[in-house]
Amino acid sequence: MPDVIARVVEWVLGVLPETRRARPGRHSAEYLAVRVEPVPLVICAARTPVPAHVLARSVPSPWGHRVPPYLRDWIGEQEERARQHERRMAAAAATFGVDLPFTFDGSEVTRAGAERSA
Repeated sequence: MPDVIARVVEWVLGVLPETRRARPGRHSAEYLAVRVEPVPLVICAARTPVPAHVLARSVPSPWGHRVPPYLRDWIGEQEERARQHERRMAAAAATFGVDLPFTFDGSEVTRAGAERSA
């Protein structure tokens, strides 16, 4: 029953010229279709200012991937450990007669499959 009463009141207010809306409501399809200005784009920024030298380091280099100085030594150590592990695996495989090529500084050998020596 309240729905019927609400519809009747809405119809009566819509019929009377003094109570008609001059513009469509904000949530109606007509209002959204007529709107022509672009929707503002909000970009969330950091709450604290970022120093310029930090921003300069975070800009990607046009010459490829840039490794921060505090990671260069660690990456070098990890690469050397990988080379040592590879050499140990090649030595262990050589005891079984399998030739595993291994890399070293200045070598053209990449990590490839194993060859069985005769």
